[in-house]
Formats: sequence, C-alpha cells, structure tokens
Amino acid sequence: MLIELQSHSTHSDGQLAPADVVAEAAKAGVTTLALSDHDAVAGVAEAMAAGQELGVEIVPAVEMSCVHEYAEDLHICGYWVDLEKIEPTCERAQQERRNRAGEIVDNLRGFGFDLTLEDAIREAGGADSIGRPHIAKAAGATGDLGPFFEEYLVPGAKAFVPRRWPNAEEAIGLIREAGGVAVIAHPYWDISAPGEVDDLIRSLGADGVETFYPTHSREQTVHLLELCDELGLVPTGSSDYHGPTHKTFAKFGAYDTYGLGEPRVPAKP
Repeated sequence: MLIELQSHSTHSDGQLAPADVVAEAAKAGVTTLALSDHDAVAGVAEAMAAGQELGVEIVPAVEMSCVHEYAEDLHICGYWVDLEKIEPTCERAQQERRNRAGEIVDNLRGFGFDLTLEDAIREAGGADSIGRPHIAKAAGATGDLGPFFEEYLVPGAKAFVPRRWPNAEEAIGLIREAGGVAVIAHPYWDISAPGEVDDLIRSLGADGVETFYPTHSREQTVHLLELCDELGLVPTGSSDYHGPTHKTFAKFGAYDTYGLGEPRVPAKP
C-alpha cells in the first residue's frame, strides 16, 4: 500500500488537472490518495471519478490555510469532509486570499512596482489560487524568489500583509462542522523549533498529524510518532505532490518512514 494524503491540482497551486494527478498517482502505485487543494474542493469530484476508473481510493479533502502564533501560514488538512458543507468556508477563504493579495499589490505599488492585481491573477492562473509567489513574479521577480520575499513579502517585510482568518482553532472547528477529520499538516515544514511543534500539537486538539513527509528528518518523525502515540492521534503521510516539474514536491512515494512505522488513513467519522 502507498498512502498519499496530500496532493494538489490546478484548482490551487498544482500543475495538473485533478484527473491527471490521479493518473500520475496510479502510475506510481498509490492505493489511497487525497486531493487536498488549498482552500478548495472544486477538483475533488473529478478526482473521485478518475480514482474509480483507475482503482485508486480517493479521500475527499481540503488543505486549509490558517494562522497561529507559531506560524503565519499554518496548514490543517480536513479529510472525509462533506463537499457541500465545506464549500462556503472555501469561498470565504478564497475571498480573503484575493483581498490580501490586493492589499499586497497596493503596498508594492507604493514602493514603485508597476503591477496590478490582474497581473498577479494571470500568474496564478485564477484568482482563487493566487499567492505571494504569483505576486512576486508579477512584480518582476525571477529565479530564486527568496530575496524578494525577504525584502517585501515575509512577516515584518515592507509590503507584507498578514493572514487574518481563520486561526488554527477555527479551521479545525470548520472541518469538523463539515463532517471531517482535522490533521495538522507537515508541522516541521511550517515550524522549526521542536518545543513549538510539541506545544502546537498538544494544544490544538486535532485528530492527527502528518508525520511522514519528505522534509521531515528521522528525529522529527520520531518526535511526531511519539506525540501521536501519547495523544491518540492518527499519523498520516504524504509526498505533497504538486506536479512533475515542481522544484520540491514532484513525485509520489517521496517520504521516508525510516522503518519507524507506516502512515494511516484517518477513519471516516
């Protein structure tokens, strides 16, 4: 079994259409897949149809962006969500994303950059998936976006605008209200300090933790497994597939279990 509980399509920041994501997963031997687009579930139905055709179990999912004192952009995955019930939450999150992008663009224009929100939307391929990398490219940044981010788009930088909604607790509540199971995504990707990761997991009261992940070290994986065992949480795993030419997340089966165990699929409520 190859479990992959995160992947992304063109409905957020992925490179492929939902059916093509499932096709790539099937070719890689994935048996259970979640299409977990950022604040969007519009591609799930297409993924489920493709999964039925190709013999891949599809878990309906969403990856919600939220805020927490330890991370300006924390991610919570919701599995087994009712698509109709979670849709209003996704719509509000996408509107918040568009509003924030507009404020960032206005700030950059104040620093002399010649760009519009429409320029950034074109970079993103759609307003619903717009993010800071698209804004940076629309402003003329090329290659390594790191220096541009450091000067303009990270907390404390010149043009930064903070995310305002939802916070992590609200995100978990909204997922559960939609009949889903809430799992903290890749905690050591968003937060580096072990003490903060430990406090985050203990305090949020989620149902699981994405434990097996391409960038998680053996030591980090051990820590997360220990917390799952202690707190009765489900350890999940994913390669966070974004597409075949993505610089970081370009293939399925990219996470290492270090021989410590295997990821599990949260039980459907």
